[in-house]
Amino acid sequence: MDKNLNFSRPYLVTLKIAYDHYLNLLYRAQLLPNARLNGDHFTARKIIRGGDRREVVRKTVQWFWKQFKGNIGNAHDVIRINDPYNEVHYSKKFSCADPLNKYLDEETLNKLIKDSNGKLTRETRKGTPHHPPNSVKRVKRRRKYHQTVAPRISISSTGAYYYRLTLRSQISQNGKILQKRKIQNVRLEAKTLEEAQIEIIKRGLYDPSSEKSSKLVS
Repeated sequence: MDKNLNFSRPYLVTLKIAYDHYLNLLYRAQLLPNARLNGDHFTARKIIRGGDRREVVRKTVQWFWKQFKGNIGNAHDVIRINDPYNEVHYSKKFSCADPLNKYLDEETLNKLIKDSNGKLTRETRKGTPHHPPNSVKRVKRRRKYHQTVAPRISISSTGAYYYRLTLRSQISQNGKILQKRKIQNVRLEAKTLEEAQIEIIKRGLYDPSSEKSSKLVS
């Protein structure tokens, strides 16, 4: 066997074609022999081969525009490609914009969202022919809030304690700020407020000169 021969595998490409768009194809004498009516749309299937799903996505989109020239809608509305070799999976380095993860069929899409454990959801933007949307998008996280429980000590929404450390004091003159104050929230290992107060002193974080009205430990 020729070692330079590219290894390719078959992928199933499904086209979901609106009823009116399919009639336009017939009018233009562009036939899809295996197209079948499925409710309010036609479904056609095609096998496209490639070294991996990323390559197949690129080849499918190129074929789609060359074959139909936009007459049956945008590629991202029509094309769905399966994932028979389990190449699509969630990880810390997952990219929604990677071609590998685009044009997902329903089964792969649902599995990916489930595996992401709440970090991904369906992309709902419509997109344009030149700026197609991805199949999924990241779920926007709520901003972490901090609740003050003692002078300079706060607790986050996840239960972690923080100590607000002043790195640089603010300097003002005649109502004009010459130097802005710079602060840093230092995360503590403590699990309770009492442990947090003790940890702050042990770690040398406590600066009595920065406390104007209240003591750290009562």
